[in-house]
Amino acid sequence: MKAVRLNEFGGVENLSVEEIEKPQPGSGEVLIQTRAAGINFADIMLREGKYLFRPDLPFTLGFEAAGTVEAVGADVENVEVGQDVLGMMRGGGYAEYSIAPASQVFPIPDGMGFAESTVLLVQGLTAVGLLRNLKEGQSILVHAAAGGVGSILVQLAKEKRAKVLATASSDEKLAFAKELGADVGINYTEAGWDDRVLEATDGHGADVIIEMIGGEQGLQNMNCLAAKGTMIVYGSVTGEDFPISALGLLGKMQRVEGYNLNLETPENMFAFTGELMSLLAAEKLKISISEFPLEDAVDAHNAIEARRTTGKVVLTSG
Repeated sequence: MKAVRLNEFGGVENLSVEEIEKPQPGSGEVLIQTRAAGINFADIMLREGKYLFRPDLPFTLGFEAAGTVEAVGADVENVEVGQDVLGMMRGGGYAEYSIAPASQVFPIPDGMGFAESTVLLVQGLTAVGLLRNLKEGQSILVHAAAGGVGSILVQLAKEKRAKVLATASSDEKLAFAKELGADVGINYTEAGWDDRVLEATDGHGADVIIEMIGGEQGLQNMNCLAAKGTMIVYGSVTGEDFPISALGLLGKMQRVEGYNLNLETPENMFAFTGELMSLLAAEKLKISISEFPLEDAVDAHNAIEARRTTGKVVLTSG
């Protein structure tokens, strides 16, 4: 079968499409004939060797896939051969066939395509988890609001009746975020973007900030975080860390916390999935997809890193 393999950590030149042996499901596992593999920024960080773990190489990228069940291993219940499903895995999604734990396999909602259904996985579940404590009437700052997670965050936050301040890197992307419901659009590549946040919140700052840029911009968030506000960090596009003053937090009773979807319980994952499916069924969640053939994984990575994509980016096969 074809698979996109990472042979060395670093740039996209280290990705190659290769023929490898088709995997077989073990106990508690499901073999999926992949129709769409979701791409997340975590894939790019892993490719660069900057992710939370460094796998042995060569390695097949991909934390999520949608397709049809080809086979099931022993001790698998509630998943049947021929069923169209979504699967989360710790690598292996960028391939014509992928293996997922049965506990991380979910049926695709009726009438939903393979590519668009991947929104329900890593990025959709992350968005639900990040907003679990958001309250009606609060202001929230969503960075990269036109991206996979950001576009869902904007819509979920509006559904919770929050005031949404969205940042993006271009006027086109800001217009997209506003179409999704953002109240205020701010170009984070322009100097003084944090002052814009303060202006939009009458000088108080945002009650909640969802941070995934890192570096200098991550630090600037503290300039526009409200007293008693919370900043949640779930990634770093730049790969750069930033210092936080404990005494500074004390002065304004602020909180900074991390979020990692991988540490959620299976019960929470199923609850998050149900919430997303309910919103889709009620037509309260718009999905934007950018598709690339499996063989063009390098182009897809380049497009994401160059900030040329909006919404969910997927690789398709079959």
